[in-house]
Amino acid sequence: MDTQRARLTCKTRLSPDTVDFRFELSEGRFTGLEPGAHVDLHLDRDLIRQYSIWNWDHAGKWLNVAVKLEADGRGGSQAMHALSEGTEIEIGSPRNHFTLQETANHITLIAGGIGATPIYAMARYLLNSRADFRVYYLVRSRDYAALDTQFRSLGLEEWYHLHCDDEDGFFDFPTVMQSIPAGGDVYTCGPEPMLQAVLEAGTGLRGGSIHFERFAASADMAHAPNEIFEVELESSGAVYQVAKDQTILEVLRGHGIHVDYGCSEGLCGSCMIDVVSGEIDHRDSVLSPEEQATNEFMCVCVSRARSKRLVLRL
Repeated sequence: MDTQRARLTCKTRLSPDTVDFRFELSEGRFTGLEPGAHVDLHLDRDLIRQYSIWNWDHAGKWLNVAVKLEADGRGGSQAMHALSEGTEIEIGSPRNHFTLQETANHITLIAGGIGATPIYAMARYLLNSRADFRVYYLVRSRDYAALDTQFRSLGLEEWYHLHCDDEDGFFDFPTVMQSIPAGGDVYTCGPEPMLQAVLEAGTGLRGGSIHFERFAASADMAHAPNEIFEVELESSGAVYQVAKDQTILEVLRGHGIHVDYGCSEGLCGSCMIDVVSGEIDHRDSVLSPEEQATNEFMCVCVSRARSKRLVLRL
């Protein structure tokens, strides 16, 4: 996994639980900076976390990520919040699994909480492209609207809507979806309950598509039953058993086989591997249904096998 060394040059509190971080390169430049892209931040030897880029320098010298402190998380947000200005870390090249598609049709952007980071970048791009779009930003309360100031600075006026649960009550997803012009698309990022509400209300969408990005694993996939299966390496013919309580990634690494990985939750796509044969049980939140249906590649950190054996192009 290619990385570049960057220095934390500015750390700014955006809300009671969210901090903004600007990282600058001393040499070289970031490539692939675009709406929806994220980067891998190497916070420790075995602590790699992915964060969406919400702001960047078009010369590729710096980028910003905003991180919400998760007290009950896996340690990434706590490590980020503990960083001091001047600290240097390794940052992976930007990658994008939440690409903003070119279209002349209307686009509705729906952000929930810290999911506003990729949505803000999309809003800024669409504004500069003179596109037909609107933004909904859903938060618990006004104090926790970490990027409200940034959204308002775009001058979207009536096309920007901040919804605060404690002031405005329940957000009416069905009405919003039904109001989208025919052929219009939706891009949404936020907590799982919000995503599920958007998808359920999507029956009211007239001809468009819903594009979404998770920042936590789907509860349905987390509780799916596991079966024992085997993986075979195409290059050597070596066969390894994957137990019910193991992942393919854990088995491969346990046998000294190098595989790039990041989140270990099926959210970042770092561990994608080509599959030669066998039926995949996809459990990631990266591949589209169409990509999953090809049965040609998989995220080995979470996905498993429906068949007795998978042959991997390793």
